[in-house]
Amino acid sequence: MPRSPIPLQELEASLDDPGNPAFFPPAAYTSPAFHAFELDAVWRREWVLVGRAEEIPEPGDFFTIEVAGEPLVVVRDDDGAVTAMSSVCRHRGMLVAEGRGRCERVFVCPYHEWAYDRRGRLVGVPQAPELTRRGMALPTVRAEVWHGFVFVNLDPDAAPLAPRLASLEPIVAPYRLEELRGEFTVDPGYRFEFDHDWNWKVYAEGQNECYHCDKLHGDTPVMRATDCNSIAWGVMEPERGVFHFELRNRDVDVTLNHLGRSPWGPIPGLTEAQRWITHTIAIAPGVLLVLMPDSVIALGYRPTGPTSMRVKRHRLYPAETLARPDFAAVHREESVAVRTFVGQDEHAFALVQAGLRSRFAPRGPIAPREQVLIGMNRWLLDRYRAAEAEAEAEAGAATGAAAAPA
Repeated sequence: MPRSPIPLQELEASLDDPGNPAFFPPAAYTSPAFHAFELDAVWRREWVLVGRAEEIPEPGDFFTIEVAGEPLVVVRDDDGAVTAMSSVCRHRGMLVAEGRGRCERVFVCPYHEWAYDRRGRLVGVPQAPELTRRGMALPTVRAEVWHGFVFVNLDPDAAPLAPRLASLEPIVAPYRLEELRGEFTVDPGYRFEFDHDWNWKVYAEGQNECYHCDKLHGDTPVMRATDCNSIAWGVMEPERGVFHFELRNRDVDVTLNHLGRSPWGPIPGLTEAQRWITHTIAIAPGVLLVLMPDSVIALGYRPTGPTSMRVKRHRLYPAETLARPDFAAVHREESVAVRTFVGQDEHAFALVQAGLRSRFAPRGPIAPREQVLIGMNRWLLDRYRAAEAEAEAEAGAATGAAAAPA
């Protein structure tokens, strides 16, 4: 376990003064050494959102994804369960699967045709069938499905996810998330993932505050229809990394599109009062859910380098909305508006990352509308401290072993 190259007291200074919380120092967003520390302290120990269960509806359906440098394949196994495992062949390390598709019976490594079943067990080796009796298999990782969202965790000893999210249940229940379906189900050209050249925390901070919403996005239809001064804090659990706030809209059924109001109508079952509210949920380290009256935006993001990251995006709708004959035509206009909105964010994130490389980079104060960021920093500091303590224990054990008489 590497130690933090930024002294913890320097990071903790962000929260030492409760009346004046501040962002982490610029090096936390730019340093390769800190990125390596953070991968071990956070991303290889925590639950990471990797997709939706409807991406793999039938046994044998799979998609691949990389988490903290680990190439994984997520597959619906023969019993209908969602399974996640390494996609690294146990022979020469080639990946046995790429992209997404269907495993009819076995995953076959293209290099030497070693074959693995849908649970990762080695079942075929050309010219050396006796090797299948050695019990070799693709290593599995923890997987859990929460309301249709697929999470994985590289830590075999991690606590289960669902109990940690219990406080969100009353908020998400009316939206029936497990019954919603991604727009990809009706769009064969749907693009799931996007790569960006900024640190993941730049993205997380920008997505988890609405201080900028009526400024950066003030000219968009959705923000003209939203009262950003109505922000109300809901679930705030930094010890669990779970956060929630809501905004009251100026009209009913406000959504992110070219109109500012839904052309489809609400998610079935929402009350009149619920149709005036937009909920935002953050689950550390890399999940954002925006619950709107007609749809839900879900973002799962993760680092790919010290100043790069990847985001997987879903917009979820009721099945009856996706089945409408006019959905494709209207949604094209909706998608253009979403792209404009997201483009404003992306331009800002790129310039923030550029500014954080500057010798004049600030360590600015966290504003009142940015309360989630305070909680997120507290959650991260807990993980940093735990990793630092583990590194100290390992160093002490190694010193003790070296000093022991032969």
